[in-house]
Amino acid sequence: MATAGVIDWSKLITAAMKATAAAVEHLAQAKADLTARNAKAVTQIARIQDRVDTIGFGVDIGEATEEDEAELAALAVTIKAWKTYKYALGKVTTQPTWYQAPVWPTEPPIPEIVAAPMLSATETI
Repeated sequence: MATAGVIDWSKLITAAMKATAAAVEHLAQAKADLTARNAKAVTQIARIQDRVDTIGFGVDIGEATEEDEAELAALAVTIKAWKTYKYALGKVTTQPTWYQAPVWPTEPPIPEIVAAPMLSATETI
């Protein structure tokens, strides 16, 4: 039971404690952002690689069309861009401004792959 005019020191919050809490929250947010960016990059690399592999099978068995080969060439550039982005994400935490003001690499465009859409029918509902 508190008495009027008596300080409850157990509830004391200092400016240093507030600053530490804010820094911890900021770090957690930066980590969450990095995790989300990494997950997106992994997903894109996997879906592009799947299409590259599929077209590669057609090339291997001699059934790929000129359009397939053109798509394969375009996807080779795109997958390299996503791998470069993923690698750059791995370097973000080495920046001197890491969680206070991270400099994020530029995300490459998401390719349209008609044979392998980004979301399945069940995920769009």
